Amino acid sequence: MKIINVSYLFFVCWLLPAFTDGSNVKPRKLDKIVDHALSVSLQCLTKSVEEVNDRSRYPNYATKELKWKLATSKDWTSGFYPGTLWYAYELSGKEEFKKWAQEWTRGIEKEKFNTGTHDLGFRFNCTFGNGLRLAPQDTASARYREIMLTAAATADSRFSPVAGQYPSSWDKKPLPNSIPAVVDVMMNLELLMWAAENGGDPKIKERCITHANTAFRDFVRKDGGTFHVVRYDKNTGKILNKGQLQGDTDSTTWTRGHAWMVYGFTVMYRYTKNPEYLKNAMSLADYFLAHLPENRIANWDFQSEILLPDASASAIVTSALFEMQGYVADKNKRKQYLSEAKNMLRHLCLPPAFSEGKGTNCLLLHSTQYYRNSDNNDVPAIFADYYFMESILRYKQLKEK
Repeated sequence: MKIINVSYLFFVCWLLPAFTDGSNVKPRKLDKIVDHALSVSLQCLTKSVEEVNDRSRYPNYATKELKWKLATSKDWTSGFYPGTLWYAYELSGKEEFKKWAQEWTRGIEKEKFNTGTHDLGFRFNCTFGNGLRLAPQDTASARYREIMLTAAATADSRFSPVAGQYPSSWDKKPLPNSIPAVVDVMMNLELLMWAAENGGDPKIKERCITHANTAFRDFVRKDGGTFHVVRYDKNTGKILNKGQLQGDTDSTTWTRGHAWMVYGFTVMYRYTKNPEYLKNAMSLADYFLAHLPENRIANWDFQSEILLPDASASAIVTSALFEMQGYVADKNKRKQYLSEAKNMLRHLCLPPAFSEGKGTNCLLLHSTQYYRNSDNNDVPAIFADYYFMESILRYKQLKEK
């Protein structure tokens, strides 16, 4: 029998509904909850600028003391902090957030030639992509566009016709003569699809479509859950094995990886309007929602007996649902997804997920990387903050329509 983590009793408390502000009062209106969380978040992000300070360093995870650990632009998470600052600018209109976002965005540019990573989409969509979208008339906009196109060309150079995918740049359990592919890459297709429509090689779109089709075919199990990694023979493309790199076991579903798939197929539908991609996104979302506890904060692995919350997975899917529901024709299904997105956002904006009162500049608590070989478990993660702010933005945009 597996040993239950010491966080078990804490996590059990998460299984209770968390619809109040922490006291025994009636539920508050979601608008007020979100507005309050945004106000606190903007204060935290303002303070974080002083905490991080060095414009060449980027938060990734936090310590148990809730202080940001810092990494260089080479880290896969480097784009999320400037991306969060861009969202803070968009949500507040305050020029200081734009200035800070530009300063931390600048340090990402050198990664545009980095062929050793599959995660250029995270780095460049969050930074230069948001900057280009928010300041299209800015003097830097033309440069941002060229940087994005260069990064996309670099990412596209990794495509493997043998595997029919953009391969993973890492594998903890490599097999001889194998090509590993991971679910995470679905999130990086957005940069490539954008490039195909904005001056990059138009054939990039075909390769993205091939990747997405192969990924759904090979990564999704019959029960609707997902593998994290699939390894292909580098000569024949035959599948050698399937499993998990950050999940609990090869037969379980790592929740953040599954969240990447929900979001990634939603993006693919946005760009192609292929109904099959919307169907894929919906089936993946249905599996995710069906396995959430009542408070809608995912465990790090849906089938693991080790109970550690991963707020990042819920934040990613919350953001995806706000977009996805707008594409769904069936009124009842659309209403369900919108209700779930609002419910999940509510929980993210309140304790124990939200950090208010904890004396930290991080926004969301309780994200988990990989239980067995990392100290980045049950701590804040910068990508959780990014998709949290994106969820707030999408909720507010929805209300403005």
